[in-house]
Amino acid sequence: MNKLMQEAPQRERLLNRDHLKPKQRQILVLKTGIAGLQFNIESDEEEAALNAVTPGTELKLYREPDNHYDEWAIAVYLTEDDKIGYITRFKNEAIARLMDVGKKFIAIVDDPVVDEEAKRIVEEDRKRNQQAPTENMAMPVSIYLVEEG
Repeated sequence: MNKLMQEAPQRERLLNRDHLKPKQRQILVLKTGIAGLQFNIESDEEEAALNAVTPGTELKLYREPDNHYDEWAIAVYLTEDDKIGYITRFKNEAIARLMDVGKKFIAIVDDPVVDEEAKRIVEEDRKRNQQAPTENMAMPVSIYLVEEG
């Protein structure tokens, strides 16, 4: 009985763990490059921060419905204040529409050397001439729809 009494708090801690919280599910919807990288880096600090980005880094995506150049604009941010570019206008409309109704998306930086799927997709797009002219594949990203629960 004493042993059970000692194990009770430990069992309670186990029950209060993450497995009781709603899980996030990430669904891959697009592999692309970031458009406008060269236009959004305005200081040496921003360039250093961009150069420090490694594969696996999560980037933030925000809609810009009032963008004068693209009604479906989705800005890509390294931090809350550091915009580094956009999802290319040639591939952003479906994601923008979903964002407009409250769906959440994130971007994860891919490794252009190691990520075989990213390389395959980029090569297929190039062969079919479907890579958008604004895509900068120097920083390939995977766009995920994030669902709770």
